[in-house]
Amino acid sequence: MRGVKPIRRKKISEEIVEEIKRWIEQGELPLDSKLPSEKELSDMFGVGRSSIREALSMLAAARIIETRQGEGTFVRKVDLSDYIHPLALSIVAKKEQTLHLLETRKIIELGTVELAALRADQRDLKEMKKALIDFEYQLEIGEAGVDADFAFHRAIAIASKNPVLIQVIDSLSPVMKQSLTYTLHQNIGNLAKRRSVLQEHKEIFARIEKRDAQGAVACMRRYLENVRKKLSELKE
Repeated sequence: MRGVKPIRRKKISEEIVEEIKRWIEQGELPLDSKLPSEKELSDMFGVGRSSIREALSMLAAARIIETRQGEGTFVRKVDLSDYIHPLALSIVAKKEQTLHLLETRKIIELGTVELAALRADQRDLKEMKKALIDFEYQLEIGEAGVDADFAFHRAIAIASKNPVLIQVIDSLSPVMKQSLTYTLHQNIGNLAKRRSVLQEHKEIFARIEKRDAQGAVACMRRYLENVRKKLSELKE
């Protein structure tokens, strides 16, 4: 068939990366634990050391592991700078780290939504409304709605007319989307919960549209607090 791209087989090193990531995600290699040596990994995977070295280089570039002189290779403890690298995202976006990000979002988004309520113009309101329509459609057809949800929050940041806040939201976009994926996927299969999240977003928008800054802050605070409660109840 025309337009069909050939399937690209994964390199051996990429498969090794995926397996080591799985070990970390499942707790077989806890944070700050030491990895097996190159020789041990080579024997375990049944591959040459060059493939092992390439895989370890990829993990190091993603800031997932680090080499300590005279000690060996260890799983790194994650920090905010790790969130930006796509390879690290699947490890970062777990319950504890998502809760930490939620605290950060609360600090940023409460101030952002207050400014948006005071400064939003018709174009901003149109973008927020479009994001809500997209969000509602995605939820109704059973999708998580991650992109539309993020688009709504970014539209609020743009409406703040503060270029620093917009840049902060944009710099956090990879991890925010990963966090939204983690939280919104908990609602897949539960239409009532999905509609509840949508309604919270609509209430935030209604307050912004009415230029009710205090009301917008209260709605955003309530929404973020509800997310925190739902996350706290989840098992890893």
